[in-house]
Amino acid sequence: MHQRLPTGFVRGSSGRSRPATADESRGGAAQGHAFVTLAVPTRWLQPHDDLGVELDEHLPPLADDDTVIVSEKVVVLLAGLAMPISALKVGPTARVLAHFVRPREGSRGLSVPEKMQYVVQTVGRGRVFVAAVAAALTRPLGRRGAFYRVAGTIARDVDGGRPPYEHLLFPPLSAVAAQRTCASLQRRLGVGVAIVDLNDFGGSIRATSSWSLPDHALLQILSTNPLGQRMTSTPFGIVREVLVGPAQERDSSWRTEPQNARPSGARTAMRPSA
Repeated sequence: MHQRLPTGFVRGSSGRSRPATADESRGGAAQGHAFVTLAVPTRWLQPHDDLGVELDEHLPPLADDDTVIVSEKVVVLLAGLAMPISALKVGPTARVLAHFVRPREGSRGLSVPEKMQYVVQTVGRGRVFVAAVAAALTRPLGRRGAFYRVAGTIARDVDGGRPPYEHLLFPPLSAVAAQRTCASLQRRLGVGVAIVDLNDFGGSIRATSSWSLPDHALLQILSTNPLGQRMTSTPFGIVREVLVGPAQERDSSWRTEPQNARPSGARTAMRPSA
């Protein structure tokens, strides 16, 4: 079954989604709309590549109401913001703390000493120490994620240190940089753009442009992580609206599996505590 327009949104007179009024929500104005997603494969991108050029080269023809989704990691890489892991000199605090990190299956997280060192340098040794104490006190009680809640978003969102970019560390984008990038790409592509940080355990929407579907709607649509994990080489994607019913036949060239909808009321960030 196709994924319908998220609860609380309708098509405005311009054709773009907007919040529904109370009367429209009660009247079911969103009925008849659904979404499919397409992951767009590329070659392995390198720091010298240009984000706009790569989007122009790899994206298929776009419809007016499409929202292009771009992996945050690729934005960081192509903006020259990734740093060599070898540039980080690991101190004793970071090395000891990294030893006690228990990452999820398939992930290394802050068990990479250089990533822990980046967190120590960025948020401060004192805050990291308090976070470590909080984790030590709550983990025996079965409560996970205290370290990340205290240390903050930098600790949760720093990436890298694993193939194919095991030699690089990816700091999270600032809110201002993410918003500016979305606005710039919207002007270039002529459709809405969202920068996303997704994985199989959850994710968040870093920023959206003015023509994009809103962030909480995108989280419902993207909850199954259609871009896949790191080795799939699909840093771009498209969220497209299709009509439910006979009109759907006009869009038969759009051959991608529709995603299952999340319940309404999804949070802006759906990343579970690690």
